[in-house]
Amino acid sequence: MKKYKYCPVCRSNLVKRKKEGIPRIFCPECDWTDYANPLPSVAALVRNDKNEILLIKRGVAPGKGSWALPTGFIEQHENPKDAVIRELREETGIEGGIKRLIGVYTEKTALYGNVLLIGYEMDVVSGKPRPGSDTTSARFYPVKKMPHIFFRSHRAVIHDALDRAPAVYVEVLKSKITEATVTHAHLYYKGSMGIDIRIMKAANIVPGEKVQVLNYNNGERLETYTIAEKAGSRRFVLYGPASHKGKVGDRLCILSYALVRADSANAVKPSVITLNERNQLKRKPT
Repeated sequence: MKKYKYCPVCRSNLVKRKKEGIPRIFCPECDWTDYANPLPSVAALVRNDKNEILLIKRGVAPGKGSWALPTGFIEQHENPKDAVIRELREETGIEGGIKRLIGVYTEKTALYGNVLLIGYEMDVVSGKPRPGSDTTSARFYPVKKMPHIFFRSHRAVIHDALDRAPAVYVEVLKSKITEATVTHAHLYYKGSMGIDIRIMKAANIVPGEKVQVLNYNNGERLETYTIAEKAGSRRFVLYGPASHKGKVGDRLCILSYALVRADSANAVKPSVITLNERNQLKRKPT
């Protein structure tokens, strides 16, 4: 970072005193002040389909010979997004596209003073990692086997990117009633699947819940919502248009699903019940 000895405006000797409550270098003649603003820079976090992170080995100071994210200063004519795309290309040979802003960070350095770092997550548009300007190596590393990252701010970018990664949700089986027998079918009614409320509770299904209904007899499949029938009635009723998908005596499999985070899917244990020909519990819920 440039150190001023003389005022760049009037060439008078500069002094260091408190100004606005902060020690600053300024000119007592024309009041020019060296605010020593942080240098704006960008860093790119790129992951491949194995969730490995792209790192570069720096060929210049600071941190020469150390590992870091592809990074560089924003030039006068650039906006941050253009700068990070350029730096990624120059340092790794990869053409990238902006995926999201991860965060903004600061770091004090001996060479450049305070640096303001803007971290972006980026997708690979084309190209493969290769060393470029200011780098001696570029490669993807597994998250758990990464080398030490020289810059504290880069470590923070990686931490926040992994910690704030968008959650992935999947639908998993929550409830299943199998071998239920249709007891009634009524066409002129708002579409729904009537189920004995006692059986519904045993399967962990609530009134109004969306269900998938599969007909063993004719192979028909439909989605509708549940309606509670009298407890102990053992009624399974196809209402409205759903009545065209089956008839009294048909056997049904009724499924419902839950939307959960992918990393929690294995913890979901579906409630599964099997009925006999009289719509009585044949197997306890599991």
